[in-house]
Amino acid sequence: MTERTDIAIIGAGPIGLATALAASPSDHTIALYERNSETDRPSCCTGLVSPKTLDVLGVSSDCVHREIRAVCLHLPSGRTMDLRSEKTKALVIDRAALSAELVRRVRDAGGDVFYRHAAISTGPSGIEIASPNGRKCVRSSVLIGADGPHSAMAQWYGMPPPTDVVSAIQVEMENLPCVEDGVDVYVGADTAPGFFAWKVPAEDGIARVGLGVLAPHSPGPFLDRFLERHCSEGKERTRSAGHIPLDMPSRIAKENVLLVGDAAGQTKPLSGGGLYTGGLCARFAGETARHIVEGAPSEEAGAHYRANCLDAIGKELAFGQSIRGQLAALSDEAIDSAAASLDDPHFLQVLADHADIDAFHRLPDQLAATPSLWSTLLRAIPFLLPPRHASN
Repeated sequence: MTERTDIAIIGAGPIGLATALAASPSDHTIALYERNSETDRPSCCTGLVSPKTLDVLGVSSDCVHREIRAVCLHLPSGRTMDLRSEKTKALVIDRAALSAELVRRVRDAGGDVFYRHAAISTGPSGIEIASPNGRKCVRSSVLIGADGPHSAMAQWYGMPPPTDVVSAIQVEMENLPCVEDGVDVYVGADTAPGFFAWKVPAEDGIARVGLGVLAPHSPGPFLDRFLERHCSEGKERTRSAGHIPLDMPSRIAKENVLLVGDAAGQTKPLSGGGLYTGGLCARFAGETARHIVEGAPSEEAGAHYRANCLDAIGKELAFGQSIRGQLAALSDEAIDSAAASLDDPHFLQVLADHADIDAFHRLPDQLAATPSLWSTLLRAIPFLLPPRHASN
C-alpha cells in the first residue's frame, strides 16, 4: 500500500510536532510517523527549559511543574557555590503533557500523527513504514527527519551525524529532598567525565536525577555511584537512558530532505538542552518544507534553512563548544581553584541575575560591561590558562 502526503515528518517528539505546526498554515497535507506509542515516556529528559521555550514551541503553561530561581554548583572537592535570583530563570515541565498539547494543535491544524509507525527503509518509491497493520510506503514532496541523534534519515540520505555525543542516564526518584525552586549540578571527572550530573525537582515528591558522560565511559556505573553518594534517601521509580548530540553537522539538508532537532545536532553544547534551540530551528524547517512544496528549488531552500539555523543558534553553539573544550582541558584541581577565585557574592549575584540558559554566549560581554567585576575575573585567569611546560 502506498500513501501520499506533501510533507512527511519522521519523529513526533516536540520538535517534529513544532515543525509540523510551522508548516501547517497552508493547504498542504502533513503526516508525522512516530515509532513509539503515544503513552511512551520520553527518555532522559530533565524537562528543564527557559520560560521563553513555551512561546517558541507555541504551548501554554499547563505543562509547567515549577519555576526555578536557583542553582547549586557542586565542585569536585565538595565545595558548593550557590546562585539565586529573584527572577524565574527556568521552568520544569512535564514533557508528556507538552507533547500532548502539541499533538492536539497539529491535529486541529489538519495534520496527521501516527504512533507505532517506524520508518524502516527508503527507496525510489519513498519511505517504508512498519505499522500495527502491516507495512506501507509513504511518498512525499518533502521528508523531514526529526528522529533523534542516531537519525536513520541522516544515514539513508548521506548526511553526517553529530560527532560529539554524550551518553546520558536518568532516574525518577521519590522522597528525595530537594530545594523546591532550585537545581543541583555536580561536576568532576569522578562524577561525570566530560559533562555533569543533575538533580532537578519535578512534580511534588519526585526528582529527576541523572548524568552524562563522554566516550569511552558508560553512564550506568557513574549513576549508581552518584545515587549511593548523594541520593540514598530516595526511592528509584523509573530509569531511562539516551544520547545527546552536542554539535550540528556540516549538512542538515539534501535535496528534499531536511533534518531538525537532535537529528541535526541543534542542542546547546553546555547543557545538552534542545527544546529551545530545536524549537527555533523547527520554525525554519517548517517554513522551508512549505516553500519546497510550493515549488522553491530544494537545494537552494535547504541551504537557506541551514543559514537561518546558524543565524539563530550558531553563536551559542560555537561559544558552548569552545567553553566545553576549555573546561575539558582543566583538571579537577584547576576547576576548584578557578571557582574559588570567583566565589564572590557580588560576582555570583550578577551571574545569577544575568545568565540566560539559552544564550550563554552573551555572558562575557555582560560581565565585561560591569567594571566592579573585573578584579574578580582577573583572579580566575591564571587557573583557566593551559599549563606551561618548561623548555630545555
